[in-house]
Amino acid sequence: MFVIYINDLDDGMVNWISKNADDTKVDDVVNNEVGFQSLQRDLGQLEKWAELWQMEFNAAKCEVLHFGRNNPNRTYMVNGRALKNAVEQSDLGIMVHSSLKVESHVDRVVKKAFGMLAFINQSIEYRSWDVMLKLYKALVRPNLEYCVQFWSPNYRKDVNKIERVERRFTRMLPGFQHLSYRERLNKLGLYSLEYRRLRGDLIEVFKIMRGIDRVDVDRLFPSRVGEIQTRGHELRVRGQKFKGNMRWNFFTRRVVAVWNKLPVEVVEASLALSFKVKLDRYMDRKGMEGYGLSAGHWDYASKRLAWTRRAEVACFRAVILLYGYMVF
Repeated sequence: MFVIYINDLDDGMVNWISKNADDTKVDDVVNNEVGFQSLQRDLGQLEKWAELWQMEFNAAKCEVLHFGRNNPNRTYMVNGRALKNAVEQSDLGIMVHSSLKVESHVDRVVKKAFGMLAFINQSIEYRSWDVMLKLYKALVRPNLEYCVQFWSPNYRKDVNKIERVERRFTRMLPGFQHLSYRERLNKLGLYSLEYRRLRGDLIEVFKIMRGIDRVDVDRLFPSRVGEIQTRGHELRVRGQKFKGNMRWNFFTRRVVAVWNKLPVEVVEASLALSFKVKLDRYMDRKGMEGYGLSAGHWDYASKRLAWTRRAEVACFRAVILLYGYMVF
C-alpha cells in the first residue's frame, strides 16, 4: 500500500531515482555546475511532493555519498538544511563505501555468519551430516551470498575471510578434523564459496540475457557481440573500459571473459535448470575454482599466515634475548 502511495514521487524529476518502502535514493553524475544544479533541483522537487502530501523529509537522516577520487563533494540542501556527507551507508542490507571497497561489508557478514555457527555449535548436540548441512544452508550460507553479485570481493584477504566460515563449519562435524578442506568439501558434496560466487555470476548473466530476470540488458551490457563474430556463442558481450580501478571488479566487468568462453551447448540451454547442470559439468571439467589464477589457494594463504606469526614470535624472542644480554 505504501509503495502505491509513493508511486508519483518521481514526477517531474530528471535524474535516476530508486523508491523503496523505507528509503529513497537519488543519484546523478555531477561533473560540473549544471549537474549539481540538476540534482539540487530534483531534491527541491521531492520537497514539493512532500509538501503536497502534508509530509516532510527528515533532513537529519538524509546523507550524501560521494564517489570518485576527484569528486568536488558538493553540499546539497533539503528543507533549508545542508545534508551531511557519509563515508559509508547501508543500502538494502549492503554496506556501500565511498571507495566501493567491500572490506567493511565482508567483515560484517563474516561476523554474523560466525555468530550463527556459534549458536548452532552450542545448541545442537546430535550433529549428523544431514542435520548440520540443512542448518548451514538455511542459516549460515545465505548471509554470505545475499546480493553477492553486487559486493563480490576481489582482494584475496576478503576471499579468504569468507572462506574461513565454511572451513570452520566443515571442521565442526565429527570425524572431519583430520581431513583437508578440499577432502571435507568432497565428502559433504559442497562447493567452495568462491566457486559458488563465480557460478552464481554466470547463472545471473544467463537469466539476464534470456529475459528471465526483468533487467535492462542494454544498460548492463551495452556492447554485445551478437552474430558478428564467427567463433563462440551468440550471446557474447564486450567489457566496458574505465579510466580508474574503482569499477574494475563490477559484475558487468568481471564476468565478461568467463561468460564469453562458455561453449555453445552450455549457453544455448533452454531452461535455467539445464544451464546449471551443463555449467557444473563444464566448470568441473575445466577445474575452475573462481576468478583469477589465485582462486582456490586457501591452504597457501593459511600457511603464509602461520609463517608470518612464527616470524613475529621469533623476532619477539630475539628482542627479549637481546634485552636480557644488555641487562646482564
